Amino acid sequence: MIRSLAAVSLGVTLALPPALAAAQDPPAPGDLVAALSGDWNGDGAPDAATLTQDKGGAADLTLYLGDPVYGLQRVALRPRVIFSGGMGGQTPAFEPTSPSSFKLHQEQIGIGRLPWESTLSIAWRGGEFVLAGYSYMFYDRIDPDHNGHCDVNLLTGTYELTLGEQTQTGQQDARAFPISKLEADYMPTICTSLFE
Repeated sequence: MIRSLAAVSLGVTLALPPALAAAQDPPAPGDLVAALSGDWNGDGAPDAATLTQDKGGAADLTLYLGDPVYGLQRVALRPRVIFSGGMGGQTPAFEPTSPSSFKLHQEQIGIGRLPWESTLSIAWRGGEFVLAGYSYMFYDRIDPDHNGHCDVNLLTGTYELTLGEQTQTGQQDARAFPISKLEADYMPTICTSLFE
């Protein structure tokens, strides 16, 4: 347990090696799925982000700010906003990206013809955590020409959309917004073009 907490404080995602993960039971409601720590607001006190398993293949996202006197203080709780399935290839994870931001990756690559991956970029901006970027990709296990990805920078509004061999770039209307407003299955409208 001490080793796990040390890993969190160093800003790394907790995860089991594949051989051990295969031998474990799937996460039950209330289980900690992933955790990350960093001083994202730059005040010298470590902050934290956690994913806790909920029911029905979803996880709750909780964000904390560190207080030098009272420790971690919860500033955002978004229940059931992240996909977290019960088998390999369905486990979400955090990734540190900069002193003021990190990524939250979710995926369904374990089963089915059309595996997908999605990444939410979360950043400390203007005194709060905001959704600063979004990406989504899929591919077809049977038809290699059927694939696509969409990347949106919500701070600038720029995007890149690729479907098969066709790529387009441009500006779109969706912009960064507070994590407190994040809903399950969020996707910028421009990215829905992948499914048309």
